[in-house]
Amino acid sequence: MPVREVHNCEIVGEIGAGGMAVIYKAIQNSLNRQVAIKELKSEFAKDTQLVARFIREATSLAALQHENIVNIYDFVKEDGVFLMVMEFVEGIDLFDLLEKVHRVPPTVSAAIGLAVASALEYAHYRGIIHRDIKPSNIILSRKGEVKLMDFGIARDENLGDLTRPGTSLGTPAYMSPEQIMGVKIDFRSDLFSFGIVLYQLLTGAKPFTEGGGKSIMHKILNTEFIRPRKLNPNIPRALERIVLRCLAKEPADRYNSTGELRRAIEKYISHRVRFNYSGRLVAYQYHNKLVCREEAENFVSTDILDDPEIEREDAGLPPPLKLRTIASVQAALGVAALTGLLLVHLVMGRPAGVAAHGGAVTGQPGMLKVVAWPWAEIWIDGAYVETTPVARSFSLSAGVHTITLKNPHFKDSTEKVLIEPARTQKIKVSLQRNKP
Repeated sequence: MPVREVHNCEIVGEIGAGGMAVIYKAIQNSLNRQVAIKELKSEFAKDTQLVARFIREATSLAALQHENIVNIYDFVKEDGVFLMVMEFVEGIDLFDLLEKVHRVPPTVSAAIGLAVASALEYAHYRGIIHRDIKPSNIILSRKGEVKLMDFGIARDENLGDLTRPGTSLGTPAYMSPEQIMGVKIDFRSDLFSFGIVLYQLLTGAKPFTEGGGKSIMHKILNTEFIRPRKLNPNIPRALERIVLRCLAKEPADRYNSTGELRRAIEKYISHRVRFNYSGRLVAYQYHNKLVCREEAENFVSTDILDDPEIEREDAGLPPPLKLRTIASVQAALGVAALTGLLLVHLVMGRPAGVAAHGGAVTGQPGMLKVVAWPWAEIWIDGAYVETTPVARSFSLSAGVHTITLKNPHFKDSTEKVLIEPARTQKIKVSLQRNKP
């Protein structure tokens, strides 16, 4: 940038650059504070559509005063130069964070997700759809604040849409199915993109990637992804359910409002983090050497920074078993061993070939293999056992068993299956979608 001082702001240096703008760090002399200056690149200053989009971004940001959205202080148009003076957030964006740590612990992912959901709820209520939710547009400050930024392609329902019909805008790996198809979208498109980000935080991988001769867009539209807990078993089921609902291909199957999503995350995290959520994010950054001890202690007490369970989670380790859990497991093993002895006694005491339980021949158990599309919870004789896709087969006693497959977006499937000794029975079910 040729001018070292713009609108009472002294340029310190370049922070980064995007497709149509450059961002600088500056000092606002009148208030002696750090600011960020986002300037439209000079080669685009005469492109009326891009100028209109840049002005639209500034207008949208000016209408959004929220703690989890980067604030805009001023908009300047001078001699063909267009720029915004914005809040400067010192920290790391989620793209760089994931490059450093690979994946983020569940409570930390939930704390970040809660902040982003809160920002989106605020924007959606005011008719603004972000359309570009991705890790590089979410920044985690050194104070534990989470900020959503870059509303460059946002759609403001109050101002009309600058995008031509049939045109898709966004980052392909984070786009919703309806965004890819170029149809009119609503807030639920942002929820899908949010689900991808939360999936990536929890697993260290994107749910949809190029491969097998198929593009990312094709896979988002037509293929299923690997469930988060298959990639990271430490993810609690409650948090996985939030991700799965956000990533429903049909908008109607996602959350009915962004507020409903925020409340679901809040319900999950409120039972697991008993102190300030920003403090939890500071502790996480300290444990990963993103902030120093002295800086962390400005926001978080030493007993939290040194809490062994928090340190364990931040190191990516599973939570330790509680004494009550260990006792329960030991008791269950004891019951199983006793039951096994009784069964052996009964079998040994019965003449060979005598039938039991309505004619099923006792002896070796049988096996059950379950395949379900797209996925389902497996319930055997009224008890939940696992969720597909699952590689293993289930060992069941010989006889008739009731198998129910459940998916909240599809009709339940229930059938009776005869399990024969030492044989494997396979069932394959395609679930029927619920009527809208």
